[in-house]
Amino acid sequence: MAQLQARFFTEDTRYTVDDVPFSVPAASETTDLSNIINKLLEAKSESHKYVEFDFLIKGQFLRTALVKHMETENIPTEEVVEIEYVEKYMAPQPEQCMFHDDWISSIAATEEWILTGSYDQTSRIWTVEGKPIATLAGHVDVVKDVAWVKKGGLSCLLLSASLDQTVLLWEWNVEKNTVKVLHRCRGHAGSVESLAVDSSRMKFCSGSWDTMLKIWSAVPTDEEDEMETEEVADRPRKKQKTEHLGLTRTPLTTLSGHTGAVSSLLWSDTDEICSASWDHTIRVWDVETGSLKSTLTGSKVFNSISYSPLCRRLASGSTDRHVRLWDPRTKDGSLVLLSLTSHTGWVTSVKWSPTHEQQLISGSLDNLVKIWDTRSCKAPLYDLAAHEDKVLCVEWTEAGLLLSGGADNKLYSYRCRANTSDIGA
Repeated sequence: MAQLQARFFTEDTRYTVDDVPFSVPAASETTDLSNIINKLLEAKSESHKYVEFDFLIKGQFLRTALVKHMETENIPTEEVVEIEYVEKYMAPQPEQCMFHDDWISSIAATEEWILTGSYDQTSRIWTVEGKPIATLAGHVDVVKDVAWVKKGGLSCLLLSASLDQTVLLWEWNVEKNTVKVLHRCRGHAGSVESLAVDSSRMKFCSGSWDTMLKIWSAVPTDEEDEMETEEVADRPRKKQKTEHLGLTRTPLTTLSGHTGAVSSLLWSDTDEICSASWDHTIRVWDVETGSLKSTLTGSKVFNSISYSPLCRRLASGSTDRHVRLWDPRTKDGSLVLLSLTSHTGWVTSVKWSPTHEQQLISGSLDNLVKIWDTRSCKAPLYDLAAHEDKVLCVEWTEAGLLLSGGADNKLYSYRCRANTSDIGA
């Protein structure tokens, strides 16, 4: 059998082997190479337990026989090939399936709770085990996004945004399991598509079909903001009505510049917001001054963005089926760092892993959720094919729970085994 010369290396100090060339069969696949590494590790330490590894050659995962991969990538077979190995990321296992009465538009999860928004006009709180806890019914149209403001203690604050042009600030009394609307945030002239809470948990931003971003206080008060005169003319009756729905709140600031619907937004820093739009741009804003810092320009509608503080990259999902990675601080706003191509429908949602700087998930109208490793952009690590209809939203928690919601009215959770080598990998 033909042999190749290979030198193995890893950044994981627990699994290092001697830095010398080894002869390996040319037809070796990942399982064969994994066996070789484990035998070398066993020779170094009798206490070594078998570990499954993945292998990268020049940044691409090995998914075929070694010699075939080298031929495809035009890597000379007569030279010593450098092969990096990493602990294999295991396929997430499906855990729970939860149901709304209509499409699930949005998910925001914590260590303990899952918050969902739905086209059935409600938001719901679930345990991470999938048990329904509370239903938040206050909107008169589809709920488009949800977010946690304050978690823990005896009460939680949360937000829901709707096609009814409002954002509701809710208080959930965890002990009594009661919910009430504290504030109804009014000021948008179109569907409120996206929400993001800042790191201080004192402010939040909303993005709307009206092309505007608005920044609001997230701190509950007993005061009602004044709306335009005609809206508050009949004071006693109006007051009674708004108390039932929550006190009216108006925005602190409006950021205008987009020419299409604002589909997704996030705080990339204390005073910095990134917003994605149907106008084919992602804009980076200075919150303090309200000015535009930079613009990233695509060729199609942006549906979703996610920022990773670990790799300082922005991921976007578009209507042209691609997931793209950007540097939000670049001077060249048209420069795409990487494209991940595999979906066959619009990419509706993207989310970085909070613990692994090279992994993210995407959801699409092709009914699939895909898990990616940015070191190998030609194919996803895994396809999760649980949904029977369009995937509209995805989430990834620090505890390793993956979540997806779709037009089949289902919320799926998947548990991924967190490798100890993930942190800072």
